[in-house]
Amino acid sequence: MHDQASRLRELASKGKDKDKSKMRVIAVTSGKGGVGKTNFTVNLALALSEFGRRIIILDGDLGLANVDIAFGLSARYTIEHLLSGEKTIEQILLTGPRGIGIIPGGSGVQGLANIERDKLANVIANLGRLEKMADLLIIDTGAGLGHTVLNFLKAADDIIMVTTPEPTALTDAYGLLKTLREEAGEVPIHVVINRVRNEKDAQATFKRLEMAVHKFLDGSIKFMGWIYDDPLVGRSVMQLEPLGISFPDSPAYKCIQWIAGTVSGIYLRPPRQAGGVRGFLSKLLRSF
Repeated sequence: MHDQASRLRELASKGKDKDKSKMRVIAVTSGKGGVGKTNFTVNLALALSEFGRRIIILDGDLGLANVDIAFGLSARYTIEHLLSGEKTIEQILLTGPRGIGIIPGGSGVQGLANIERDKLANVIANLGRLEKMADLLIIDTGAGLGHTVLNFLKAADDIIMVTTPEPTALTDAYGLLKTLREEAGEVPIHVVINRVRNEKDAQATFKRLEMAVHKFLDGSIKFMGWIYDDPLVGRSVMQLEPLGISFPDSPAYKCIQWIAGTVSGIYLRPPRQAGGVRGFLSKLLRSF
């Protein structure tokens, strides 16, 4: 696992200057809350920064907007201030460890997913400047099947779905996949299995999900990797510091580094051309 990540990191470093594609959008989601989605998002951003990628996270969880808290930061302004025209993107953007940008969302995220057309020019002008600031925009969506969540997922270039081996988590994950098959059939879906004891458990969990998708949904999902059940994750949360900062040698973070290598490899030769911020927003608008 570590050797693969090292090789991909070297490949990403060599290819970075040649890769002039637009900023890509990854939406991280889950069928239910409590599976470690936000923690994964934060640490994935840290690991991707080790590959030389410039990352911005949009906190898209309406109910539990806490990406800034996970980094030990406190947001004064949110995307709501951007949508109202009170602040610019530069004024609401927080800077976390390793230069990671954070766009605080909160209740204002619903406004982004339901942009009023008279505000569109200002929003595009502001968010368009992100193209020069980042290679990847990662959206930490809310859990479940809310209207705003689905709009973000349909507009993304790729979806990463986080689940665990628990039966309830898998049931909810299948429900989300069923809806995505109907609503966002063209967007590639990658699955990460969190809190596993070993690789065998991870492979078996994914296989159950994959068989259900193939049999009942006539679709496909891709296995992106797994994360070990690690007590250091809980300790890092209590310290209000991401795992990649507080315990970078922990088993769970090593898994996330490996997954980041896979993500970085995907974007060296992306399967679909990215639309950038304008493409992302235009797909959001087509939802209505």
